[in-house]
Amino acid sequence: MIVTSHWRNVVHTGLWHLALGAVTVFFACAAAAQTQAPPQLGVAPAGESQQQEAVAPDAAPAGPPKPGLFGTLGRWLDDSIGGVAAGLGSARDTVGNIGAQATDAAKGAAGVARDAAGAVARIPAGSLVTGRARCLRNAGGGPDCVGAAETLCRVKGYNSGTSLHVQAEQKCSLSAWVKGEKEIGKCSTETYVTSAMCR
Repeated sequence: MIVTSHWRNVVHTGLWHLALGAVTVFFACAAAAQTQAPPQLGVAPAGESQQQEAVAPDAAPAGPPKPGLFGTLGRWLDDSIGGVAAGLGSARDTVGNIGAQATDAAKGAAGVARDAAGAVARIPAGSLVTGRARCLRNAGGGPDCVGAAETLCRVKGYNSGTSLHVQAEQKCSLSAWVKGEKEIGKCSTETYVTSAMCR
């Protein structure tokens, strides 16, 4: 995406150079047409031809000739080609910089992955425990699974823990199960912590 945007800028810059060159050529031709003397046909009054002959040997050379239409066009083409070449060099540098940035990003990602793997390796292997600890009822009548998770972790040799998996079971009398009927109000729900993350 960056390369596409850059090429778009190069093309726009080239078009601006082209337009600027065309305007320059137009004004150069207009200026040259105004400064040139009208052509002499070689027919003049007798007095003027003698004066011109007398002035001609004394006149100094006017300096280097001004470039014409083709000289101006050539200079404009050279400038445009130089601008396009500079734009291509800039594009090459941009693409090279993108490659270097991608390489640096890949090296950084590899370093982060290596650090993360080291952190995972340092996690103690026995921190996830399984078992079965009953959740006692709290004052509101609901299960208190925080105490059950801590009890499960202490049994496994840890100081404290948090419940990961909780299982609820319905406990009824044996006669209700045999008959296939549940006695209303005689069945209770018991909750157990079956796995915990211990510290």
